[in-house]
Amino acid sequence: MGKSDFSALIGKAKEKQIKTPVQKVVPIKEKKEETLFSLYIPSDKLKALKIKSAEENISIKELINSAINKIYF
Repeated sequence: MGKSDFSALIGKAKEKQIKTPVQKVVPIKEKKEETLFSLYIPSDKLKALKIKSAEENISIKELINSAINKIYF
């Protein structure tokens, strides 16, 4: 292979235009009134919450919010 073979190959690569896929961003129409709240809990309780949420196939957020609603509201 000579230099001319590589030059031809590079030329072919430059000729092709690659179309970059563009991701369409759609805004969320429903906005919930929420506030971020952080707290410290023991590691063993967090692990138990993660296991419980996985068993019930819901997020930890949903699990905690449902528990708060049942007890306080």
